[in-house]
Amino acid sequence: MKLKRSIFLAMLLLIILLLGGCREKTNTPEEEALVPVEIVRAGVADLPHSMNTSGEVIASAEAAVAPKVTARVVAVHVKLGDRVSQGQALFELDGTEARNSLSISEAGVGVASAGLNKAKQTVADAQLNYDRSRSLFEGGAISQAQLDQSDSALKNALLGVELAREQLVQAEMTVRNGRESLNNFVVAAPMSGLVAAVNIESGEIAGPQTIAVTLVNLDSVKVKVNLSENVVGAIKPGLAIPVEITSLNRTVTGTVAAIAPQVDPSTRAFPVEINLNNKEGDIKAGMVASLRLETGVSQGAVAVPADAVIEREGQYSVFLLVDGVAKETPVKTGITSGQLTEIKEGVQEGQEVIVSGNRLVSDGQKVKVVSGQGGASD
Repeated sequence: MKLKRSIFLAMLLLIILLLGGCREKTNTPEEEALVPVEIVRAGVADLPHSMNTSGEVIASAEAAVAPKVTARVVAVHVKLGDRVSQGQALFELDGTEARNSLSISEAGVGVASAGLNKAKQTVADAQLNYDRSRSLFEGGAISQAQLDQSDSALKNALLGVELAREQLVQAEMTVRNGRESLNNFVVAAPMSGLVAAVNIESGEIAGPQTIAVTLVNLDSVKVKVNLSENVVGAIKPGLAIPVEITSLNRTVTGTVAAIAPQVDPSTRAFPVEINLNNKEGDIKAGMVASLRLETGVSQGAVAVPADAVIEREGQYSVFLLVDGVAKETPVKTGITSGQLTEIKEGVQEGQEVIVSGNRLVSDGQKVKVVSGQGGASD
């Protein structure tokens, strides 16, 4: 019985050893499958430099309207969102005292005019008296003293006309000032646009310190962005720039309108304004705009697809295909433009670079090329 058991155990151990030997034979390096890869030849291309930034949409023109005088509001003629024309009445203030003052001034013009007419009549009478006195003096009927007296009366009458004329001018100026003052009680729009805010109601007291109504012109709008000193030099007035209005998911073409001549001390950047046409009126002030700015070109750069470049802890490399073997090569990269990355050092034009499967291979590993693409510039 013990003999049979020993024979059975020996046979079982032999079977286990044979099976283990078979598995070791299956995993030999010679029978490993080659990793399939795709390659591309490094090419030469002109790569545009670009940067993404964002800005805020602002109205092309904005007016904060405040009255010139302090008085009670008697009527508000506009509401939020109304479109108004230049010169249109926005609101009115109580001008009772101004109207009364104007009436008094207009009456003063009448008085001054009557005074002028009276002074002119006095001159006519004095002239007639002087002419009569001179005739009598020449006939020896009156003395020199009497002639001098009539002459003095004529001169005084002429001075009286000048005084009356100045008084009339003064009265007319007072009327003009009164009318201008009365006009201040009806506040008109200084420009055409949309009512962006109404901060008054009838019955309130409003004055020069009160921003009563805010108007904006949104027929065209501006995007304001801040650009660093190493970028602003590539932007020129008149340059066309695509602008994406994020909330509308819409891209429109803007034009650079103004570039600040000096840096903003608070941001250490240069403010730039870009004009956008907004005839449809769907772009609102305060919306966020995204911009892609072209800031230069790397001409004749060696380039490979961006997917071919591998980054590990801040170091970049690519796998070159050399005699059927993947060779990891450190590279110095430049800009990435679209789907291409500039290679400043490590790869030359025409070398074969693994672009697909490069993250599945290791340095020195044999690979199988399943397809090849053209050069990076193709």
